[in-house]
Amino acid sequence: MALSSEVREHLATHKYFDAKFKKAGIKVLPGEYYATKDDLMITTLLGSCVAVCLYDESVGVGGLNHFLLPDGGDSTDLLSTSGRYGVYAMELLINHIVKLGGARDRLRAKVFGGGNVIKSMTQSKVGDQNVEFVMGYLQNELIPIDAEDVLDIYPRRVNFFPATGRVMMKKLMNHYDNELIDKEIKLRKVVTEHRTESGDVDLF
Repeated sequence: MALSSEVREHLATHKYFDAKFKKAGIKVLPGEYYATKDDLMITTLLGSCVAVCLYDESVGVGGLNHFLLPDGGDSTDLLSTSGRYGVYAMELLINHIVKLGGARDRLRAKVFGGGNVIKSMTQSKVGDQNVEFVMGYLQNELIPIDAEDVLDIYPRRVNFFPATGRVMMKKLMNHYDNELIDKEIKLRKVVTEHRTESGDVDLF
């Protein structure tokens, strides 16, 4: 299947072999997504960001995205068509699954993330906004939500097996390292300053 340059820009490319699950894996970073009909594992790490696992179990096709904010603010801004934003991230994922043989009316979802992992960020409620957006989006698109684990204060590791729709999710109770704190502070800065000037922020 030929993919446009726009789609390839947001498609996750970090492939590896997961020794624990003895399966090929794909790591999805912020602003990326991955969809496949192959029997592999898609994994991501979430703080205030949200990941949606979408799948059509009848044909064994599914995928996962990882977005930072609900939208880019100004719909005329080029950055609003970025995998960093929920609206576009959902469109990318759904369209790719359909191209792989899935059907919109058979899609089911599992939703994770939106944790307020840094106490000083609770006023900005980035995680709350992400969760509110995606729940509304899925409801409007008539996509059933089979499972969810959202909000709270913990980062999450999500392992998604698109061939079956199975998800293994772990809350990282003690994962408060400097890297996580730095990334969440950068996300707060993006939200409070200029939504359309996110630059090359690498967040989760």
